[in-house]
Amino acid sequence: MNDAPANTDPRRAQNERLTRVGPGTPMGNYMRRFWHPIAASVELKKDADLPVIPVKLLGERLALFRSPDGSLGLVAERCPHRGAALSYGIVEDDGIRCPYHAWKFSKSGQCMEQPSAAPGSALKDRIKIAAYRAREMGGFIWAYMGPLPAPELPRYEYVAREDYEQDIGISRMPCNWLQVAENTMDPVHIEYLHMGYTNYVRQRKGLPAIPLRKHKKLAYELFDYGIVKKRLWEGDAEDSPEWTVGHPQIFPGTALVSYHEGWVQFQIRVPVDDANTVVYWYNCRPRKPGAPKQAEVPMWENPWANAEGRYMPEQLNAQDMMVMISQGDITDHTAENLIESDAGVILYRRTLLREIERVERGEDPTGVIRDPARNTPWVELPVEKEISFAFQGVQASAAYDFPDVEASKSAEHAPAK
Repeated sequence: MNDAPANTDPRRAQNERLTRVGPGTPMGNYMRRFWHPIAASVELKKDADLPVIPVKLLGERLALFRSPDGSLGLVAERCPHRGAALSYGIVEDDGIRCPYHAWKFSKSGQCMEQPSAAPGSALKDRIKIAAYRAREMGGFIWAYMGPLPAPELPRYEYVAREDYEQDIGISRMPCNWLQVAENTMDPVHIEYLHMGYTNYVRQRKGLPAIPLRKHKKLAYELFDYGIVKKRLWEGDAEDSPEWTVGHPQIFPGTALVSYHEGWVQFQIRVPVDDANTVVYWYNCRPRKPGAPKQAEVPMWENPWANAEGRYMPEQLNAQDMMVMISQGDITDHTAENLIESDAGVILYRRTLLREIERVERGEDPTGVIRDPARNTPWVELPVEKEISFAFQGVQASAAYDFPDVEASKSAEHAPAK
Protein backbone atom coordinates (compact mmCIF):
# COMPACT_ATOMS: atom_id res chain seq x y z
CA MET A 1 0.00 0.00 0.00
CA ASN A 2 1.31 3.43 -0.96
CA ASP A 3 0.94 5.84 1.96
CA ALA A 4 2.70 8.73 0.20
CA PRO A 5 0.74 11.98 0.50
CA ALA A 6 -1.03 13.23 -2.61
CA ASN A 7 0.61 16.08 -4.48
CA THR A 8 -1.18 19.18 -3.25
CA ASP A 9 1.09 21.74 -4.94
CA PRO A 10 -1.38 24.46 -6.04
CA ARG A 11 0.89 25.40 -8.94
CA ARG A 12 0.60 21.91 -10.38
CA ALA A 13 -3.19 22.01 -10.07
CA GLN A 14 -3.16 25.39 -11.80
CA ASN A 15 -0.99 23.96 -14.56
CA GLU A 16 -3.55 21.20 -15.13
CA ARG A 17 -6.42 23.71 -15.25
CA LEU A 18 -4.65 25.78 -17.88
CA THR A 19 -3.39 23.05 -20.19
CA ARG A 20 -5.89 20.16 -20.25
CA VAL A 21 -8.64 20.66 -22.85
CA GLY A 22 -10.51 17.34 -23.01
CA PRO A 23 -14.21 16.87 -22.21
CA GLY A 24 -15.05 17.72 -18.61
CA THR A 25 -11.80 19.54 -17.83
CA PRO A 26 -11.97 23.16 -16.60
CA MET A 27 -10.11 24.55 -19.63
CA GLY A 28 -12.00 22.21 -21.95
CA ASN A 29 -15.31 23.51 -20.60
CA TYR A 30 -14.10 27.08 -21.06
CA MET A 31 -12.88 26.44 -24.61
CA ARG A 32 -16.21 24.89 -25.53
CA ARG A 33 -17.93 28.26 -25.01
CA PHE A 34 -16.25 29.58 -28.17
CA TRP A 35 -16.45 28.87 -31.89
CA HIS A 36 -13.23 27.37 -33.28
CA PRO A 37 -12.12 26.90 -36.90
CA ILE A 38 -12.01 23.17 -37.47
CA ALA A 39 -11.10 23.09 -41.18
CA ALA A 40 -10.67 25.32 -44.20
CA SER A 41 -13.57 25.36 -46.63
CA VAL A 42 -11.27 24.26 -49.46
CA GLU A 43 -10.66 21.01 -47.55
CA LEU A 44 -14.32 20.05 -47.85
CA LYS A 45 -15.51 20.98 -51.32
CA LYS A 46 -18.99 19.95 -52.39
CA ASP A 47 -17.65 18.05 -55.43
CA ALA A 48 -14.93 16.20 -53.50
CA ASP A 49 -14.63 12.44 -54.05
CA LEU A 50 -15.23 11.94 -50.33
CA PRO A 51 -17.12 14.95 -48.91
CA VAL A 52 -16.22 13.97 -45.35
CA ILE A 53 -12.96 14.37 -43.44
CA PRO A 54 -11.70 13.35 -39.99
CA VAL A 55 -11.05 16.25 -37.62
CA LYS A 56 -10.07 16.50 -33.98
CA LEU A 57 -10.90 19.36 -31.63
CA LEU A 58 -10.51 19.63 -27.85
CA GLY A 59 -9.63 15.95 -27.59
CA GLU A 60 -12.67 14.68 -29.52
CA ARG A 61 -12.39 12.76 -32.80
CA LEU A 62 -15.08 13.93 -35.20
CA ALA A 63 -16.32 13.46 -38.76
CA LEU A 64 -17.00 16.67 -40.66
CA PHE A 65 -19.11 16.33 -43.80
CA ARG A 66 -20.86 18.37 -46.44
CA SER A 67 -24.14 17.00 -47.77
CA PRO A 68 -25.12 17.19 -51.46
CA ASP A 69 -27.35 20.16 -50.62
CA GLY A 70 -24.28 22.02 -49.26
CA SER A 71 -25.21 21.84 -45.57
CA LEU A 72 -22.65 20.78 -42.97
CA GLY A 73 -22.62 18.03 -40.39
CA LEU A 74 -20.24 17.40 -37.50
CA VAL A 75 -20.58 14.19 -35.49
CA ALA A 76 -18.50 11.81 -33.40
CA GLU A 77 -16.22 9.84 -35.70
CA ARG A 78 -16.70 6.43 -34.08
CA CYS A 79 -19.76 4.43 -35.10
CA PRO A 80 -21.34 2.94 -31.95
CA HIS A 81 -22.04 -0.35 -33.73
CA ARG A 82 -18.57 -1.83 -34.29
CA GLY A 83 -16.36 1.25 -34.05
CA ALA A 84 -15.70 1.97 -37.72
CA ALA A 85 -14.88 5.55 -38.68
CA LEU A 86 -17.71 7.69 -39.99
CA SER A 87 -15.03 9.87 -41.61
CA TYR A 88 -15.18 7.30 -44.44
CA GLY A 89 -18.95 7.25 -44.44
CA ILE A 90 -21.60 7.73 -47.11
CA VAL A 91 -22.89 11.29 -47.05
CA GLU A 92 -26.58 11.96 -47.66
CA ASP A 93 -28.70 15.11 -47.50
CA ASP A 94 -29.98 14.40 -44.01
CA GLY A 95 -27.03 12.56 -42.47
CA ILE A 96 -24.20 10.08 -42.86
CA ARG A 97 -24.01 6.28 -43.11
CA CYS A 98 -21.28 4.13 -41.62
CA PRO A 99 -19.31 2.37 -44.41
CA TYR A 100 -19.24 -0.90 -42.41
CA HIS A 101 -22.92 -1.84 -41.93
CA ALA A 102 -24.74 1.28 -43.19
CA TRP A 103 -26.05 2.52 -39.88
CA LYS A 104 -27.29 6.02 -40.58
CA PHE A 105 -27.01 9.06 -38.29
CA SER A 106 -28.69 12.43 -38.57
CA LYS A 107 -26.80 15.71 -38.27
CA SER A 108 -28.08 15.87 -34.69
CA GLY A 109 -26.43 12.49 -33.99
CA GLN A 110 -29.60 10.39 -33.80
CA CYS A 111 -29.37 6.89 -35.26
CA MET A 112 -31.95 6.77 -38.06
CA GLU A 113 -31.47 3.38 -39.70
CA GLN A 114 -29.92 -0.02 -38.90
CA PRO A 115 -30.44 -2.01 -42.12
CA SER A 116 -29.33 -5.37 -40.66
CA ALA A 117 -31.39 -5.08 -37.46
CA ALA A 118 -34.33 -7.40 -36.81
CA PRO A 119 -37.66 -6.13 -38.16
CA GLY A 120 -39.38 -3.91 -35.63
CA SER A 121 -36.23 -3.34 -33.57
CA ALA A 122 -36.34 -0.12 -31.58
CA LEU A 123 -32.61 -0.13 -30.79
CA LYS A 124 -31.90 2.74 -33.18
CA ASP A 125 -34.20 5.02 -31.20
CA ARG A 126 -31.98 4.62 -28.13
CA ILE A 127 -28.69 5.32 -29.88
CA LYS A 128 -27.35 8.82 -30.36
CA ILE A 129 -23.80 10.01 -30.96
CA ALA A 130 -22.28 13.41 -30.18
CA ALA A 131 -23.09 16.08 -32.75
CA TYR A 132 -22.10 19.74 -32.86
CA ARG A 133 -22.89 22.98 -34.66
CA ALA A 134 -20.82 23.74 -37.79
CA ARG A 135 -20.94 26.98 -39.79
CA GLU A 136 -18.97 28.48 -42.64
CA MET A 137 -17.47 31.97 -42.72
CA GLY A 138 -14.37 33.63 -44.12
CA GLY A 139 -12.99 30.50 -45.76
CA PHE A 140 -13.22 28.48 -42.53
CA ILE A 141 -15.62 25.88 -41.21
CA TRP A 142 -16.22 26.75 -37.55
CA ALA A 143 -17.38 24.39 -34.82
CA TYR A 144 -19.19 25.05 -31.56
CA MET A 145 -19.08 22.25 -28.99
CA GLY A 146 -20.57 23.92 -25.91
CA PRO A 147 -23.99 24.11 -24.29
CA LEU A 148 -26.93 25.47 -26.21
CA PRO A 149 -28.07 27.97 -27.23
CA ALA A 150 -24.89 28.65 -29.15
CA PRO A 151 -23.51 32.21 -29.07
CA GLU A 152 -22.98 34.30 -32.18
CA LEU A 153 -20.13 33.29 -34.48
CA PRO A 154 -17.99 36.45 -34.19
CA ARG A 155 -17.81 38.50 -37.37
CA TYR A 156 -14.42 40.09 -36.80
CA GLU A 157 -13.87 43.05 -39.09
CA TYR A 158 -11.26 41.71 -41.50
CA VAL A 159 -13.04 38.37 -41.75
CA ALA A 160 -16.43 39.91 -42.55
CA ARG A 161 -15.54 42.91 -44.72
CA GLU A 162 -16.49 42.45 -48.37
CA ASP A 163 -13.57 44.61 -49.56
CA TYR A 164 -10.96 42.27 -48.07
CA GLU A 165 -9.62 38.94 -49.28
CA GLN A 166 -7.87 36.27 -47.28
CA ASP A 167 -5.62 33.24 -47.33
CA ILE A 168 -4.97 30.56 -44.71
CA GLY A 169 -1.60 29.17 -43.65
CA ILE A 170 -1.61 26.11 -41.41
CA SER A 171 0.95 24.75 -38.95
CA ARG A 172 0.45 21.47 -37.11
CA MET A 173 2.40 21.67 -33.88
CA PRO A 174 3.07 18.76 -31.46
CA CYS A 175 2.70 20.79 -28.26
CA ASN A 176 0.11 22.21 -25.87
CA TRP A 177 -1.99 25.17 -26.95
CA LEU A 178 -0.95 27.43 -24.05
CA GLN A 179 2.75 27.55 -24.87
CA VAL A 180 1.73 28.61 -28.39
CA ALA A 181 -0.89 31.21 -27.44
CA GLU A 182 1.08 32.98 -24.73
CA ASN A 183 3.86 33.84 -27.18
CA THR A 184 1.76 36.91 -28.02
CA MET A 185 1.91 38.03 -24.40
CA ASP A 186 5.71 37.89 -24.40
CA PRO A 187 6.77 40.86 -26.58
CA VAL A 188 10.31 40.93 -25.21
CA HIS A 189 11.16 37.74 -27.11
CA ILE A 190 11.32 39.83 -30.29
CA GLU A 191 14.53 41.49 -29.06
CA TYR A 192 16.24 38.21 -28.30
CA LEU A 193 14.75 35.56 -30.60
CA HIS A 194 13.93 37.52 -33.75
CA MET A 195 16.80 39.99 -33.51
CA GLY A 196 19.62 38.64 -31.32
CA TYR A 197 19.19 34.98 -32.31
CA THR A 198 18.74 35.96 -35.94
CA ASN A 199 22.12 37.69 -35.77
CA TYR A 200 23.65 34.52 -34.36
CA VAL A 201 22.25 32.51 -37.27
CA ARG A 202 23.40 35.12 -39.78
CA GLN A 203 26.87 35.22 -38.27
CA ARG A 204 27.14 31.45 -38.66
CA LYS A 205 26.22 31.90 -42.32
CA GLY A 206 28.74 34.72 -42.85
CA LEU A 207 25.99 37.33 -43.28
CA PRO A 208 25.97 40.88 -41.86
CA ALA A 209 24.19 41.62 -38.60
CA ILE A 210 20.76 43.24 -38.46
CA PRO A 211 19.93 46.27 -36.26
CA LEU A 212 18.84 45.57 -32.70
CA ARG A 213 16.15 47.46 -30.82
CA LYS A 214 14.93 47.54 -27.22
CA HIS A 215 11.54 48.06 -25.67
CA LYS A 216 11.23 51.20 -23.58
CA LYS A 217 7.78 50.49 -22.11
CA LEU A 218 5.18 47.71 -22.21
CA ALA A 219 1.54 47.77 -21.14
CA TYR A 220 -1.38 45.34 -21.11
CA GLU A 221 -5.07 46.27 -20.91
CA LEU A 222 -8.16 44.10 -20.60
CA PHE A 223 -10.97 44.87 -23.05
CA ASP A 224 -14.26 43.31 -24.19
CA TYR A 225 -12.65 40.52 -26.20
CA GLY A 226 -9.35 39.84 -24.46
CA ILE A 227 -6.12 41.71 -23.71
CA VAL A 228 -4.52 44.54 -25.68
CA LYS A 229 -0.73 44.56 -25.73
CA LYS A 230 1.08 47.87 -26.16
CA ARG A 231 4.76 48.59 -26.70
CA LEU A 232 6.98 51.63 -26.99
CA TRP A 233 10.34 51.11 -28.62
CA GLU A 234 13.35 53.13 -27.55
CA GLY A 235 13.59 56.13 -29.86
CA ASP A 236 9.86 56.24 -30.67
CA ALA A 237 7.57 59.08 -29.63
CA GLU A 238 4.76 58.58 -27.13
CA ASP A 239 2.20 58.97 -29.93
CA SER A 240 3.42 55.80 -31.65
CA PRO A 241 0.37 53.68 -32.65
CA GLU A 242 2.09 50.68 -31.11
CA TRP A 243 1.84 52.50 -27.77
CA THR A 244 -1.47 54.35 -28.16
CA VAL A 245 -3.40 51.51 -29.86
CA GLY A 246 -1.44 48.25 -29.71
CA HIS A 247 -2.94 44.94 -30.82
CA PRO A 248 -5.01 42.26 -29.09
CA GLN A 249 -4.93 38.73 -27.84
CA ILE A 250 -8.52 37.70 -28.51
CA PHE A 251 -9.77 35.12 -26.03
CA PRO A 252 -9.19 32.31 -25.78
CA GLY A 253 -5.92 32.44 -27.77
CA THR A 254 -5.97 34.36 -31.07
CA ALA A 255 -3.56 37.18 -31.86
CA LEU A 256 -4.41 39.95 -34.33
CA VAL A 257 -1.28 41.66 -35.62
CA SER A 258 -0.63 44.43 -38.13
CA TYR A 259 1.23 43.74 -41.30
CA HIS A 260 1.77 46.36 -44.00
CA GLU A 261 -0.24 48.27 -46.62
CA GLY A 262 -3.49 47.58 -44.75
CA TRP A 263 -2.80 43.87 -44.19
CA VAL A 264 -3.50 42.19 -40.88
CA GLN A 265 -2.99 38.65 -39.70
CA PHE A 266 -5.00 36.55 -37.26
CA GLN A 267 -2.89 33.88 -35.59
CA ILE A 268 -5.58 31.43 -34.49
CA ARG A 269 -4.38 28.75 -32.06
CA VAL A 270 -6.75 25.77 -31.98
CA PRO A 271 -6.28 23.06 -29.33
CA VAL A 272 -6.49 19.68 -31.06
CA ASP A 273 -5.89 17.85 -27.79
CA ASP A 274 -3.64 18.28 -24.75
CA ALA A 275 -0.43 17.80 -26.72
CA ASN A 276 -1.25 19.08 -30.23
CA THR A 277 -2.20 22.48 -31.61
CA VAL A 278 -3.17 23.73 -35.06
CA VAL A 279 -2.20 27.31 -35.85
CA TYR A 280 -4.00 29.11 -38.67
CA TRP A 281 -2.08 32.11 -40.07
CA TYR A 282 -5.06 33.98 -41.50
CA ASN A 283 -3.90 36.83 -43.72
CA CYS A 284 -6.39 39.59 -44.61
CA ARG A 285 -5.63 42.30 -47.18
CA PRO A 286 -7.64 44.95 -49.01
CA ARG A 287 -8.94 43.77 -52.37
CA LYS A 288 -7.52 45.79 -55.24
CA PRO A 289 -9.97 48.27 -56.80
CA GLY A 290 -11.93 46.61 -59.58
CA ALA A 291 -10.69 43.13 -58.71
CA PRO A 292 -13.35 40.38 -58.64
CA LYS A 293 -14.44 38.93 -55.34
CA GLN A 294 -12.33 36.01 -54.19
CA ALA A 295 -13.79 32.70 -55.45
CA GLU A 296 -12.34 30.75 -52.55
CA VAL A 297 -9.88 31.27 -49.71
CA PRO A 298 -6.66 29.37 -50.52
CA MET A 299 -4.76 27.31 -47.98
CA TRP A 300 -1.02 26.72 -47.70
CA GLU A 301 1.32 24.82 -45.38
CA ASN A 302 3.53 26.82 -43.00
CA PRO A 303 5.95 24.17 -41.68
CA TRP A 304 8.05 24.34 -38.52
CA ALA A 305 10.62 21.82 -39.76
CA ASN A 306 12.37 21.04 -43.03
CA ALA A 307 12.26 17.79 -44.99
CA GLU A 308 14.90 16.30 -42.67
CA GLY A 309 12.79 17.10 -39.60
CA ARG A 310 15.09 19.87 -38.36
CA TYR A 311 13.98 23.27 -37.12
CA MET A 312 14.45 26.23 -39.48
CA PRO A 313 16.05 29.04 -37.42
CA GLU A 314 16.40 31.32 -40.44
CA GLN A 315 12.61 31.74 -40.75
CA LEU A 316 10.52 34.00 -38.54
CA ASN A 317 7.46 31.83 -37.94
CA ALA A 318 9.65 28.75 -37.60
CA GLN A 319 11.71 30.50 -34.91
CA ASP A 320 8.56 30.94 -32.83
CA MET A 321 7.44 27.37 -33.42
CA MET A 322 10.91 26.09 -32.54
CA VAL A 323 10.82 27.63 -29.05
CA MET A 324 7.19 26.60 -28.49
CA ILE A 325 7.64 22.96 -29.49
CA SER A 326 11.04 22.57 -27.82
CA GLN A 327 9.41 23.25 -24.43
CA GLY A 328 7.92 19.74 -24.66
CA ASP A 329 4.49 18.42 -25.54
CA ILE A 330 2.97 19.85 -22.34
CA THR A 331 5.58 21.98 -20.66
CA ASP A 332 5.81 21.97 -16.87
CA HIS A 333 4.95 25.57 -16.04
CA THR A 334 5.69 24.90 -12.36
CA ALA A 335 9.38 24.58 -13.23
CA GLU A 336 9.52 28.08 -14.73
CA ASN A 337 11.13 31.09 -13.07
CA LEU A 338 9.17 34.12 -14.26
CA ILE A 339 10.59 37.64 -13.99
CA GLU A 340 9.35 41.22 -14.47
CA SER A 341 9.44 41.03 -18.28
CA ASP A 342 6.95 38.14 -18.11
CA ALA A 343 4.17 40.44 -16.86
CA GLY A 344 2.03 39.80 -19.93
CA VAL A 345 2.27 36.02 -19.56
CA ILE A 346 1.39 36.26 -15.86
CA LEU A 347 -1.63 38.47 -16.59
CA TYR A 348 -2.81 36.14 -19.36
CA ARG A 349 -2.69 33.05 -17.15
CA ARG A 350 -4.37 34.77 -14.21
CA THR A 351 -7.10 36.08 -16.50
CA LEU A 352 -7.69 32.64 -18.03
CA LEU A 353 -8.07 31.16 -14.54
CA ARG A 354 -10.65 33.84 -13.70
CA GLU A 355 -12.46 33.12 -16.96
CA ILE A 356 -12.60 29.42 -16.08
CA GLU A 357 -14.21 30.37 -12.77
CA ARG A 358 -16.82 32.43 -14.63
CA VAL A 359 -17.78 29.39 -16.67
CA GLU A 360 -17.93 27.28 -13.52
CA ARG A 361 -20.42 29.81 -12.09
CA GLY A 362 -22.58 29.40 -15.18
CA GLU A 363 -21.59 32.72 -16.76
CA ASP A 364 -20.44 33.46 -20.30
CA PRO A 365 -16.70 34.12 -20.52
CA THR A 366 -15.24 37.36 -21.87
CA GLY A 367 -15.49 37.57 -25.65
CA VAL A 368 -18.66 35.51 -26.10
CA ILE A 369 -21.24 37.42 -28.15
CA ARG A 370 -24.96 36.89 -27.51
CA ASP A 371 -26.39 40.14 -28.89
CA PRO A 372 -26.53 40.11 -32.73
CA ALA A 373 -26.27 43.91 -32.70
CA ARG A 374 -22.72 43.63 -31.35
CA ASN A 375 -21.91 41.39 -34.30
CA THR A 376 -23.31 43.62 -37.06
CA PRO A 377 -21.93 44.50 -39.52
CA TRP A 378 -18.75 43.30 -37.84
CA VAL A 379 -16.77 43.42 -34.58
CA GLU A 380 -14.09 46.11 -34.58
CA LEU A 381 -10.87 45.25 -32.77
CA PRO A 382 -7.99 47.54 -31.74
CA VAL A 383 -4.93 47.06 -33.91
CA GLU A 384 -2.23 49.56 -34.81
CA LYS A 385 -2.21 50.44 -38.51
CA GLU A 386 1.47 51.36 -38.57
CA ILE A 387 4.51 49.77 -36.95
CA SER A 388 7.81 51.56 -36.51
CA PHE A 389 10.15 48.60 -36.69
CA ALA A 390 10.88 45.86 -39.19
CA PHE A 391 12.39 42.42 -38.96
CA GLN A 392 15.30 42.10 -41.31
CA GLY A 393 17.38 39.21 -42.53
CA VAL A 394 14.83 36.52 -41.69
CA GLN A 395 12.23 35.08 -44.04
CA ALA A 396 8.62 35.19 -42.85
CA SER A 397 7.68 31.78 -44.24
CA ALA A 398 9.28 29.04 -46.29
CA ALA A 399 6.08 27.91 -47.92
CA TYR A 400 4.17 30.88 -49.24
CA ASP A 401 4.69 33.46 -51.94
CA PHE A 402 2.54 36.38 -50.82
CA PRO A 403 0.32 37.46 -53.75
CA ASP A 404 1.74 40.42 -55.69
CA VAL A 405 4.02 41.41 -52.81
CA GLU A 406 7.35 39.73 -53.39
CA ALA A 407 9.00 41.85 -50.69
CA SER A 408 6.74 40.27 -48.08
CA LYS A 409 8.79 37.10 -48.27
CA SER A 410 11.44 39.00 -46.36
CA ALA A 411 11.20 39.94 -42.70
CA GLU A 412 10.93 43.60 -43.60
CA HIS A 413 7.18 43.12 -43.78
CA ALA A 414 6.72 40.31 -41.28
CA PRO A 415 3.88 40.89 -38.78
CA ALA A 416 4.60 42.37 -35.39
CA LYS A 417 3.76 40.14 -32.44
